Amino acid sequence: MERAIVFYAGWLGHYVADGSQPLHTTIHYNGWVGTNPKGYTMQRGIHSQFETTYVAANITAKDFAGMVKSPERLEDPFASYLAYLKDSHAQVETVYLIEKAGGFAGKGTPAAFDFTTRRLAAGAQILLNLWYTAWLESAIPAPEHALPAPVTK
Repeated sequence: MERAIVFYAGWLGHYVADGSQPLHTTIHYNGWVGTNPKGYTMQRGIHSQFETTYVAANITAKDFAGMVKSPERLEDPFASYLAYLKDSHAQVETVYLIEKAGGFAGKGTPAAFDFTTRRLAAGAQILLNLWYTAWLESAIPAPEHALPAPVTK
């Protein structure tokens, strides 16, 4: 049972962390697709430049740990997660604007650092809240389900 709990907690962690990355919520996940009036990059690679190269070179957990607060019980975990994804999606163009200004190159810019640490903190916070809610709800006995009538011959 404990192994299953750790497995599913990790699986949830993967998808929640992915949700903090705005490019995971759009068709523009790795270069702008289609009509592009603002001249955003259409080159493949923005995805890994932002979430891998830039983060690995410039961000540590200490940079955003203070932004993560004590866990809160979520009244509706699914609705809370959808709101989190919607908020992340609303920031797709911010990623492209920062990239266009050179914010994710090398040491990056203060705007890139601020944006990235806030996205990482948002992911950590919702995951913490989801795990905490699951832990609290694990103490509540499951409702008794009506058993089906026995089959008779």
